[in-house]
Amino acid sequence: MLRIGLTGGIGSGKSAVRDLLGRKGARIFDADAVAKRLMVEDADVKAELGGVLGERAWLRDGSLNKRWIAERLFSDEDLRRRVNGIVHPAVHRAFDVAAQKAEREGVAIFVREAALLPPPGKESFLDRLVAVTAPREERIRRVMQRDGLTYSDVEARILAQPRDEEYAALADDIISNGGSMAGLSAQVDALWNEWMDREDRA
Repeated sequence: MLRIGLTGGIGSGKSAVRDLLGRKGARIFDADAVAKRLMVEDADVKAELGGVLGERAWLRDGSLNKRWIAERLFSDEDLRRRVNGIVHPAVHRAFDVAAQKAEREGVAIFVREAALLPPPGKESFLDRLVAVTAPREERIRRVMQRDGLTYSDVEARILAQPRDEEYAALADDIISNGGSMAGLSAQVDALWNEWMDREDRA
């Protein structure tokens, strides 16, 4: 089984790539969704986060106060680092469990989708890392349309994430998402065929 990391900044289109891979038969591990679930359901993670963010991180119904958390994290690098230091190890443990289960079940391609690059020294748990990139203005337009945010809000989120050059420096493969859906699909097809050939030879 190939463990594929799929990453890219906000608005890059990594979710579109994820969906294309899922339709081809890949099993998807959505690291960002798992992180949000753990922040609500995992008692140890919640306790640690409460000490860093305070009780305002959760709404009265127990769900995450997502907008408030995002505003805090994107404006405070030290706070973002502290929160990531709590959440990321828990997500990695969940990923390892899910990957082992997928391998036992005969899955050929297991994709870990995450907005952030793997921490230094953690790249070894992936066989390939794919970065999705797109022009900055196109990313801003997509997120403004999708999330109802202002231009400056989206720009702040982009600045808080790695630059495309940083993604590209670590990635084994780069998907450029500045054109049509047909062009994006063709790039995914090419990578999929390459991965399956590699699995067949293994």
